Amino acid sequence: MLRIMAAAILFTASMAAVAPSYAQEQQLAPAQKPVILKPKMRLALWRGAVQFIRGVEIAGTEVDAFLDTRKVLTDGIDAQVKAGKKDEDEVTIDLRLDQANNLFSLMQRGKVKAEEADLHKEITSSLQEAAKAVQPK
Repeated sequence: MLRIMAAAILFTASMAAVAPSYAQEQQLAPAQKPVILKPKMRLALWRGAVQFIRGVEIAGTEVDAFLDTRKVLTDGIDAQVKAGKKDEDEVTIDLRLDQANNLFSLMQRGKVKAEEADLHKEITSSLQEAAKAVQPK
């Protein structure tokens, strides 16, 4: 439980470092591209993330964000499968900052079975590493 809380704090802190500069950039130059995170993990983990978030309870106000996040994941998975990737292959699915944040939040809110703890940790760690990669240096 402490590890999950620590991971949530680390991810939130890394997102907080990216989000203000992103918001400022959007106000100054709205034509700029959004911040894109490029988490890399096995295709099976991407599938597991989609399956996991489907079981999370959401509020009515979260429906659009959930559907957008699920769609970008399922579209990314489908594209990787069409490209011939297998479950054990490491693949990248590009996520906008808000989509990555939504995925991370959903992953933190869901209940994790003890037997799935390692997989959960791999998914959230991949998201955290991708967030660190886009932080201003």
